[in-house]
Amino acid sequence: MSRVKLSEYRAKKMLLGNDYAGLSIRTEGGDTLPKDGRWVAKVDQGVKKRFKQGLVVVDKSAAELNAVIDGWRSKGFSQFILEPFFSHNMKEEQYFSMERVREGIRILHAKDGGVDIEAHPEAVKHYLITSAADVPAVAATSGMPHAFLQNCIDVFDKNFLAFLEINPLVIVDGQAHLLDAAVLVDDAGAFFTDVWGEDDLVRSKTRHPAEARVEALASTTPASLKLSVINPDGALFSLLSGGGGSIVIADEAQLKGAGSMIGNYGEYSGGPTREETYLYAKEVIGVMLASKAAKKALVIAGGIANFTDMKSTFSGIIDALTEVAQIMRAAGIKVFVRRGGPNEAAGLKIMREFLEKESLLGSIDGSDSIITKAVDDAIHFIQI
Repeated sequence: MSRVKLSEYRAKKMLLGNDYAGLSIRTEGGDTLPKDGRWVAKVDQGVKKRFKQGLVVVDKSAAELNAVIDGWRSKGFSQFILEPFFSHNMKEEQYFSMERVREGIRILHAKDGGVDIEAHPEAVKHYLITSAADVPAVAATSGMPHAFLQNCIDVFDKNFLAFLEINPLVIVDGQAHLLDAAVLVDDAGAFFTDVWGEDDLVRSKTRHPAEARVEALASTTPASLKLSVINPDGALFSLLSGGGGSIVIADEAQLKGAGSMIGNYGEYSGGPTREETYLYAKEVIGVMLASKAAKKALVIAGGIANFTDMKSTFSGIIDALTEVAQIMRAAGIKVFVRRGGPNEAAGLKIMREFLEKESLLGSIDGSDSIITKAVDDAIHFIQI
Protein backbone atom coordinates (compact mmCIF):
# COMPACT_ATOMS: atom_id res chain seq x y z
CA MET A 1 0.00 0.00 0.00
CA SER A 2 1.23 3.48 -0.81
CA ARG A 3 0.00 7.04 -0.75
CA VAL A 4 -0.95 8.52 -4.11
CA LYS A 5 -2.12 12.00 -4.94
CA LEU A 6 -5.51 12.84 -6.38
CA SER A 7 -6.26 15.79 -8.61
CA GLU A 8 -7.30 19.00 -6.91
CA TYR A 9 -10.59 18.79 -8.78
CA ARG A 10 -11.42 15.37 -7.32
CA ALA A 11 -10.30 16.46 -3.83
CA LYS A 12 -12.65 19.44 -3.83
CA LYS A 13 -15.47 17.47 -5.44
CA MET A 14 -15.27 14.95 -2.60
CA LEU A 15 -15.28 17.69 0.04
CA LEU A 16 -17.94 19.98 -1.47
CA GLY A 17 -20.09 17.64 -3.58
CA ASN A 18 -22.62 19.38 -5.81
CA ASP A 19 -21.78 22.74 -4.23
CA TYR A 20 -18.43 22.71 -6.02
CA ALA A 21 -18.49 24.92 -9.12
CA GLY A 22 -15.05 24.05 -10.48
CA LEU A 23 -14.38 22.42 -13.86
CA SER A 24 -11.83 19.77 -14.79
CA ILE A 25 -10.27 20.30 -18.22
CA ARG A 26 -8.20 17.59 -19.94
CA THR A 27 -6.38 17.84 -23.22
CA GLU A 28 -7.88 14.61 -24.51
CA GLY A 29 -11.37 15.29 -23.21
CA GLY A 30 -12.68 17.85 -25.71
CA ASP A 31 -14.01 19.95 -22.82
CA THR A 32 -15.81 23.22 -23.49
CA LEU A 33 -14.43 26.27 -21.67
CA PRO A 34 -16.79 28.74 -19.97
CA LYS A 35 -17.97 31.73 -21.99
CA ASP A 36 -18.32 34.35 -19.24
CA GLY A 37 -17.36 35.18 -15.67
CA ARG A 38 -14.03 35.71 -13.91
CA TRP A 39 -11.89 32.61 -13.32
CA VAL A 40 -8.90 31.06 -11.62
CA ALA A 41 -7.04 28.50 -13.75
CA LYS A 42 -4.37 26.04 -12.60
CA VAL A 43 -2.40 23.10 -13.89
CA ASP A 44 -3.87 20.16 -11.97
CA GLN A 45 -1.07 17.58 -12.08
CA GLY A 46 0.34 17.63 -8.58
CA VAL A 47 2.97 20.27 -9.37
CA LYS A 48 4.35 22.00 -6.29
CA LYS A 49 4.85 25.78 -6.11
CA ARG A 50 2.62 26.35 -9.13
CA PHE A 51 2.45 30.12 -8.63
CA LYS A 52 6.22 30.49 -8.90
CA GLN A 53 6.25 28.41 -12.07
CA GLY A 54 3.53 30.42 -13.77
CA LEU A 55 1.06 27.52 -13.63
CA VAL A 56 -1.69 29.48 -11.87
CA VAL A 57 -3.55 32.54 -13.13
CA VAL A 58 -6.09 34.51 -11.11
CA ASP A 59 -9.05 36.72 -12.02
CA LYS A 60 -9.02 36.01 -15.75
CA SER A 61 -11.94 36.53 -18.11
CA ALA A 62 -13.40 33.53 -19.91
CA ALA A 63 -11.99 34.92 -23.16
CA GLU A 64 -8.45 34.77 -21.74
CA LEU A 65 -8.63 31.12 -20.68
CA ASN A 66 -7.97 29.58 -24.10
CA ALA A 67 -4.62 31.33 -24.49
CA VAL A 68 -3.58 30.45 -20.94
CA ILE A 69 -4.38 26.76 -21.28
CA ASP A 70 -2.87 26.53 -24.77
CA GLY A 71 0.36 27.91 -23.31
CA TRP A 72 0.41 25.23 -20.63
CA ARG A 73 -0.38 22.54 -23.18
CA SER A 74 2.62 23.64 -25.22
CA LYS A 75 4.77 22.85 -22.16
CA GLY A 76 3.42 19.30 -22.03
CA PHE A 77 0.71 19.67 -19.37
CA SER A 78 -2.62 18.00 -20.03
CA GLN A 79 -4.86 18.46 -16.98
CA PHE A 80 -6.25 21.73 -15.64
CA ILE A 81 -8.78 23.05 -13.14
CA LEU A 82 -10.97 26.13 -13.55
CA GLU A 83 -12.82 27.77 -10.66
CA PRO A 84 -14.93 30.92 -10.31
CA PHE A 85 -12.75 33.70 -8.92
CA PHE A 86 -13.33 34.33 -5.19
CA SER A 87 -12.26 37.78 -4.04
CA HIS A 88 -10.86 37.90 -0.51
CA ASN A 89 -8.37 39.64 1.73
CA MET A 90 -5.07 37.78 2.15
CA LYS A 91 -5.30 38.44 5.89
CA GLU A 92 -8.27 36.06 5.93
CA GLU A 93 -6.20 33.11 4.71
CA GLN A 94 -5.83 30.18 7.09
CA TYR A 95 -3.99 26.85 6.98
CA PHE A 96 -5.64 23.47 7.59
CA SER A 97 -4.42 19.89 7.23
CA MET A 98 -5.37 16.40 8.39
CA GLU A 99 -3.21 13.30 8.49
CA ARG A 100 -3.95 9.76 9.53
CA VAL A 101 -1.65 8.70 12.35
CA ARG A 102 -1.54 5.71 14.69
CA GLU A 103 -3.56 7.47 17.39
CA GLY A 104 -6.29 8.81 15.06
CA ILE A 105 -6.43 11.90 12.83
CA ARG A 106 -3.94 14.69 13.49
CA ILE A 107 -5.10 18.19 12.57
CA LEU A 108 -2.87 21.20 12.03
CA HIS A 109 -4.55 24.60 11.88
CA ALA A 110 -3.38 28.19 11.75
CA LYS A 111 -5.65 31.21 11.70
CA ASP A 112 -2.82 33.24 10.19
CA GLY A 113 -0.37 32.28 7.50
CA GLY A 114 -2.11 30.64 4.58
CA VAL A 115 0.35 30.15 1.75
CA ASP A 116 3.06 31.76 3.89
CA ILE A 117 2.60 29.28 6.73
CA GLU A 118 6.20 28.05 6.50
CA ALA A 119 7.33 31.47 7.66
CA HIS A 120 5.02 31.31 10.70
CA PRO A 121 5.38 27.84 12.29
CA GLU A 122 4.55 29.30 15.70
CA ALA A 123 1.02 30.00 14.46
CA VAL A 124 0.21 26.32 13.87
CA LYS A 125 -1.94 24.58 16.47
CA HIS A 126 -2.05 20.79 16.80
CA TYR A 127 -5.19 18.78 17.52
CA LEU A 128 -5.94 15.05 17.65
CA ILE A 129 -9.25 13.42 16.74
CA THR A 130 -9.55 9.97 18.29
CA SER A 131 -13.37 9.69 18.15
CA ALA A 132 -16.45 11.64 17.09
CA ALA A 133 -16.67 13.05 20.61
CA ASP A 134 -13.51 15.11 20.01
CA VAL A 135 -14.91 17.09 17.07
CA PRO A 136 -17.03 19.71 18.93
CA ALA A 137 -14.17 20.63 21.26
CA VAL A 138 -11.67 20.98 18.39
CA ALA A 139 -14.14 23.11 16.42
CA ALA A 140 -14.75 25.37 19.40
CA THR A 141 -11.08 25.76 20.29
CA SER A 142 -9.88 26.32 16.71
CA GLY A 143 -12.76 28.51 15.56
CA MET A 144 -13.39 26.30 12.56
CA PRO A 145 -17.06 25.75 11.67
CA HIS A 146 -18.25 22.48 13.22
CA ALA A 147 -20.08 21.41 10.06
CA PHE A 148 -16.97 21.98 7.95
CA LEU A 149 -14.72 20.04 10.30
CA GLN A 150 -17.17 17.14 10.64
CA ASN A 151 -17.58 16.93 6.85
CA CYS A 152 -13.81 16.81 6.36
CA ILE A 153 -13.53 13.96 8.85
CA ASP A 154 -16.42 12.04 7.23
CA VAL A 155 -14.89 12.40 3.76
CA PHE A 156 -11.48 11.49 5.16
CA ASP A 157 -12.74 8.23 6.67
CA LYS A 158 -15.13 7.14 3.91
CA ASN A 159 -12.74 7.65 1.00
CA PHE A 160 -9.47 6.15 2.29
CA LEU A 161 -7.69 9.49 2.64
CA ALA A 162 -4.27 9.48 4.27
CA PHE A 163 -3.61 13.23 4.10
CA LEU A 164 -5.62 16.37 3.35
CA GLU A 165 -4.31 19.92 3.10
CA ILE A 166 -6.37 23.04 2.42
CA ASN A 167 -4.15 26.06 1.93
CA PRO A 168 -5.35 28.69 1.84
CA LEU A 169 -8.63 28.14 3.67
CA VAL A 170 -10.86 31.20 3.97
CA ILE A 171 -13.81 31.27 6.37
CA VAL A 172 -16.39 34.02 5.83
CA ASP A 173 -19.65 34.20 7.81
CA GLY A 174 -19.20 30.63 8.98
CA GLN A 175 -18.70 29.31 5.45
CA ALA A 176 -15.46 27.61 4.44
CA HIS A 177 -13.95 28.43 1.06
CA LEU A 178 -11.30 25.99 -0.19
CA LEU A 179 -8.96 28.01 -2.39
CA ASP A 180 -6.48 25.17 -2.78
CA ALA A 181 -6.68 21.53 -1.73
CA ALA A 182 -4.34 18.53 -1.86
CA VAL A 183 -5.27 14.95 -1.03
CA LEU A 184 -3.25 11.77 -0.65
CA VAL A 185 -5.15 8.47 -0.60
CA ASP A 186 -4.20 4.89 0.20
CA ASP A 187 -3.98 3.32 -3.27
CA ALA A 188 -5.50 0.07 -1.94
CA GLY A 189 -8.71 2.04 -1.45
CA ALA A 190 -9.29 2.01 -5.22
CA PHE A 191 -10.68 -1.52 -4.82
CA PHE A 192 -13.33 -0.39 -2.34
CA THR A 193 -14.60 2.96 -3.58
CA ASP A 194 -16.22 4.36 -6.69
CA VAL A 195 -15.67 7.97 -5.60
CA TRP A 196 -12.15 8.16 -7.02
CA GLY A 197 -10.13 5.97 -9.37
CA GLU A 198 -7.20 5.76 -11.77
CA ASP A 199 -8.37 8.77 -13.78
CA ASP A 200 -8.16 10.94 -10.66
CA LEU A 201 -4.50 10.18 -9.93
CA VAL A 202 -2.14 12.96 -10.94
CA ARG A 203 1.30 12.92 -12.45
CA SER A 204 3.62 15.77 -11.53
CA LYS A 205 5.36 15.72 -14.87
CA THR A 206 4.68 14.97 -18.47
CA ARG A 207 5.15 11.26 -18.97
CA HIS A 208 8.01 9.98 -21.06
CA PRO A 209 6.59 8.25 -24.15
CA ALA A 210 8.29 5.00 -23.08
CA GLU A 211 6.40 5.10 -19.75
CA ALA A 212 3.09 5.40 -21.57
CA ARG A 213 3.92 2.51 -23.88
CA VAL A 214 4.92 0.27 -20.97
CA GLU A 215 1.73 1.19 -19.14
CA ALA A 216 -0.30 0.22 -22.20
CA LEU A 217 1.62 -3.06 -22.46
CA ALA A 218 1.07 -3.80 -18.77
CA SER A 219 -2.69 -3.43 -19.20
CA THR A 220 -2.70 -6.44 -21.54
CA THR A 221 -0.97 -8.96 -19.27
CA PRO A 222 -1.26 -10.34 -15.73
CA ALA A 223 2.53 -9.87 -15.40
CA SER A 224 3.91 -6.76 -13.70
CA LEU A 225 5.63 -4.32 -16.07
CA LYS A 226 6.57 -0.89 -14.71
CA LEU A 227 8.82 1.89 -15.92
CA SER A 228 9.69 5.33 -14.56
CA VAL A 229 12.19 7.45 -16.46
CA ILE A 230 14.07 9.32 -13.73
CA ASN A 231 16.89 10.94 -15.71
CA PRO A 232 16.72 10.65 -19.52
CA ASP A 233 20.43 11.53 -19.68
CA GLY A 234 21.48 9.13 -16.94
CA ALA A 235 24.33 6.68 -17.20
CA LEU A 236 22.94 3.71 -15.26
CA PHE A 237 19.95 1.94 -16.78
CA SER A 238 18.34 -1.23 -15.51
CA LEU A 239 16.08 -4.15 -16.27
CA LEU A 240 15.09 -5.19 -12.75
CA SER A 241 13.04 -8.19 -11.68
CA GLY A 242 10.76 -8.29 -8.65
CA GLY A 243 9.66 -5.34 -6.52
CA GLY A 244 11.73 -6.13 -3.41
CA GLY A 245 14.91 -6.91 -5.30
CA SER A 246 14.46 -3.83 -7.46
CA ILE A 247 14.31 -1.60 -4.39
CA VAL A 248 17.45 -3.17 -2.92
CA ILE A 249 19.37 -2.65 -6.16
CA ALA A 250 18.23 0.94 -6.62
CA ASP A 251 19.07 1.71 -2.98
CA GLU A 252 22.53 0.26 -3.49
CA ALA A 253 23.17 2.68 -6.35
CA GLN A 254 22.08 5.57 -4.14
CA LEU A 255 24.24 4.40 -1.23
CA LYS A 256 27.23 4.14 -3.58
CA GLY A 257 26.81 7.82 -4.47
CA ALA A 258 25.50 7.02 -7.95
CA GLY A 259 21.94 8.24 -7.44
CA SER A 260 22.32 11.00 -10.01
CA MET A 261 23.41 8.41 -12.58
CA ILE A 262 20.18 6.39 -12.36
CA GLY A 263 18.29 6.73 -15.62
CA ASN A 264 15.22 4.63 -14.88
CA TYR A 265 13.42 2.53 -12.34
CA GLY A 266 10.81 -0.20 -12.68
CA GLU A 267 10.42 -3.93 -12.86
CA TYR A 268 9.35 -6.90 -14.92
CA SER A 269 7.98 -9.77 -12.85
CA GLY A 270 5.07 -12.14 -12.47
CA GLY A 271 6.08 -14.44 -15.31
CA PRO A 272 6.00 -12.25 -18.44
CA THR A 273 6.29 -14.11 -21.74
CA ARG A 274 9.32 -13.88 -24.00
CA GLU A 275 7.44 -11.43 -26.26
CA GLU A 276 6.30 -9.26 -23.35
CA THR A 277 9.82 -9.15 -21.93
CA TYR A 278 11.17 -8.24 -25.38
CA LEU A 279 8.74 -5.32 -25.70
CA TYR A 280 9.49 -4.10 -22.18
CA ALA A 281 13.27 -4.40 -22.59
CA LYS A 282 13.07 -2.60 -25.93
CA GLU A 283 11.57 0.47 -24.21
CA VAL A 284 14.23 0.60 -21.49
CA ILE A 285 17.06 0.09 -23.98
CA GLY A 286 15.62 2.79 -26.22
CA VAL A 287 15.67 5.30 -23.34
CA MET A 288 19.26 4.29 -22.57
CA LEU A 289 20.43 4.77 -26.14
CA ALA A 290 18.84 8.22 -26.28
CA SER A 291 20.76 9.31 -23.16
CA LYS A 292 23.50 11.87 -23.73
CA ALA A 293 25.70 10.44 -20.98
CA ALA A 294 29.31 9.91 -22.08
CA LYS A 295 29.50 6.42 -20.58
CA LYS A 296 26.57 4.08 -19.97
CA ALA A 297 25.83 0.66 -18.51
CA LEU A 298 22.83 -1.66 -18.51
CA VAL A 299 22.09 -3.68 -15.36
CA ILE A 300 19.98 -6.82 -15.64
CA ALA A 301 19.35 -7.89 -12.08
CA GLY A 302 16.92 -8.99 -9.43
CA GLY A 303 16.28 -11.41 -6.63
CA ILE A 304 15.79 -15.16 -7.00
CA ALA A 305 12.53 -15.66 -8.88
CA ASN A 306 9.89 -18.10 -7.66
CA PHE A 307 8.29 -18.88 -11.01
CA THR A 308 9.49 -16.38 -13.64
CA ASP A 309 11.38 -18.48 -16.20
CA MET A 310 14.88 -17.03 -16.61
CA LYS A 311 15.52 -18.67 -19.96
CA SER A 312 12.30 -17.28 -21.40
CA THR A 313 12.72 -13.74 -20.08
CA PHE A 314 16.42 -13.63 -20.91
CA SER A 315 15.56 -14.77 -24.44
CA GLY A 316 13.20 -11.79 -24.69
CA ILE A 317 15.91 -9.41 -23.47
CA ILE A 318 18.38 -10.92 -25.95
CA ASP A 319 15.84 -10.36 -28.73
CA ALA A 320 15.76 -6.66 -27.83
CA LEU A 321 19.54 -6.38 -27.44
CA THR A 322 20.12 -8.11 -30.79
CA GLU A 323 18.38 -5.27 -32.61
CA VAL A 324 20.78 -2.66 -31.21
CA ALA A 325 23.93 -4.62 -30.37
CA GLN A 326 26.01 -2.79 -32.96
CA ILE A 327 24.86 0.61 -31.69
CA MET A 328 25.59 -0.36 -28.07
CA ARG A 329 29.01 -1.69 -28.99
CA ALA A 330 29.90 1.52 -30.82
CA ALA A 331 28.78 3.53 -27.77
CA GLY A 332 30.94 1.45 -25.44
CA ILE A 333 27.97 0.24 -23.39
CA LYS A 334 28.47 -2.86 -21.24
CA VAL A 335 25.85 -5.15 -19.70
CA PHE A 336 26.03 -6.40 -16.10
CA VAL A 337 23.88 -9.33 -14.95
CA ARG A 338 22.92 -10.89 -11.63
CA ARG A 339 19.81 -13.06 -11.53
CA GLY A 340 18.50 -16.33 -10.12
CA GLY A 341 15.44 -18.50 -10.43
CA PRO A 342 13.84 -21.24 -12.55
CA ASN A 343 16.01 -22.27 -15.51
CA GLU A 344 18.83 -20.19 -14.04
CA ALA A 345 21.70 -22.16 -15.58
CA ALA A 346 20.15 -22.18 -19.04
CA GLY A 347 19.26 -18.48 -18.85
CA LEU A 348 22.71 -17.39 -17.71
CA LYS A 349 24.30 -19.59 -20.40
CA ILE A 350 22.44 -18.05 -23.33
CA MET A 351 22.95 -14.55 -21.93
CA ARG A 352 26.69 -15.05 -21.46
CA GLU A 353 27.10 -16.51 -24.95
CA PHE A 354 25.23 -13.59 -26.50
CA LEU A 355 27.04 -10.86 -24.58
CA GLU A 356 30.45 -12.38 -25.27
CA LYS A 357 29.67 -12.77 -28.98
CA GLU A 358 28.57 -9.13 -29.23
CA SER A 359 31.42 -7.80 -27.02
CA LEU A 360 28.90 -6.35 -24.58
CA LEU A 361 29.73 -8.40 -21.48
CA GLY A 362 30.53 -6.49 -18.33
CA SER A 363 29.91 -9.25 -15.78
CA ILE A 364 27.41 -12.05 -15.29
CA ASP A 365 26.46 -13.79 -12.03
CA GLY A 366 23.78 -16.08 -10.70
CA SER A 367 22.14 -16.66 -7.35
CA ASP A 368 25.42 -17.63 -5.73
CA SER A 369 26.48 -13.96 -5.84
CA ILE A 370 25.16 -11.09 -3.73
CA ILE A 371 22.09 -9.38 -5.21
CA THR A 372 23.92 -6.04 -5.63
CA LYS A 373 26.88 -7.53 -7.56
CA ALA A 374 25.77 -6.35 -11.01
CA VAL A 375 24.97 -2.78 -9.99
CA ASP A 376 28.24 -2.48 -8.05
CA ASP A 377 30.16 -3.67 -11.12
CA ALA A 378 28.26 -1.28 -13.38
CA ILE A 379 28.94 1.74 -11.16
CA HIS A 380 32.64 0.86 -11.07
CA PHE A 381 32.68 0.59 -14.87
CA ILE A 382 31.05 3.99 -15.34
CA GLN A 383 33.33 5.70 -12.86
CA ILE A 384 36.70 4.40 -14.07
